[in-house]
Amino acid sequence: MFYSRFVLDALKKIVLLLFVSIVLVQCEDLFLGSDVDSDDPLVTYDIFYDEVDSKFSFFEYLNVDFDSAYQVNRQNLVDNPTTSELTTSLQGLINVLQDGHSNVFFTNGGAISYTGWYDQYPENQLEDISGYFSEYKSWNNALDYGIIDGENIGYIKISTFTGSLPTSNYRAIDDILGLLWETDGIIIDVRSNGGGNSNNADIIVSRFNDEPRFSFRARRRLPDSRTSFSDWWEKITDVHEGDRYLKPVAVLSNRRSYSSTEWFISGMRTIPHATIIGDTTGGGSGNPIISSLPNGWGMRVSNTQKELPEGRDYQYTGIYPDIPVWISSADSANGIDTILERAIQELR
Repeated sequence: MFYSRFVLDALKKIVLLLFVSIVLVQCEDLFLGSDVDSDDPLVTYDIFYDEVDSKFSFFEYLNVDFDSAYQVNRQNLVDNPTTSELTTSLQGLINVLQDGHSNVFFTNGGAISYTGWYDQYPENQLEDISGYFSEYKSWNNALDYGIIDGENIGYIKISTFTGSLPTSNYRAIDDILGLLWETDGIIIDVRSNGGGNSNNADIIVSRFNDEPRFSFRARRRLPDSRTSFSDWWEKITDVHEGDRYLKPVAVLSNRRSYSSTEWFISGMRTIPHATIIGDTTGGGSGNPIISSLPNGWGMRVSNTQKELPEGRDYQYTGIYPDIPVWISSADSANGIDTILERAIQELR
């Protein structure tokens, strides 16, 4: 069957959008489309640079000069203008940004990303912790819950905040809390939760919150210059109008707790009866903007800054736990979840 080039290009963009919507870990704004269509690797490379130059919000924190890296990688592409070299050159620029929210997505799946925000650190999570529970159930694709064996302590695992799941998946927290209502405390495990939709994070925070509090302030990068930003706006935590669990809560974190999960943790850490335990989070405070590249690929780039109440942007550095705990290699080999055990100790 014959399809026009217009239809084929449209289908490519639809496939790309579907793919990006699945892999995004946090996206508050969406800007799609490129004014240029070209298969020339140099054109795609230069448009990527322009997008980063006009939108990226963390130039002041970079350890390597982005413009110098752009020139070096561009010359490599001039000498060898292939798709393979384009991928290598874009990877070089993304490595300079060192940002988990700044990526390039291929039309057929896959991405060019920076992973140093988590893969340079211990995972601080065990694959199997089933031995710690007298009861454990998977509620839906986002939430699991259980009871710690021998303790009157509840456990809730939140594996994702993704917006691709119905909001009802997160509002199910009310049903789970009903089952855990008589416990003395609850452990909320968001280790290795890469984020998703911050609205879903707000739903969970609101069920444990006793009053609205300032959790961070944010501003958006403006295209005028690399130091041009919007005014700050403040994030105030939500409070659920229904039943709320106001007994002690421990939140478990690791380096793979990222993006909207850090939004969640920034809210929970303001609550007096909540304690963050584990490792520092991944450090991804920038909400990304998405756009398309001339060759049909997609990209996104961080476009905001966020400052915690103490005046520190957690981009690159992460949110620090109240009680830092790592799982040693010996404990890991013996099936001991040191972070979970410390949380149990705190809630007894």
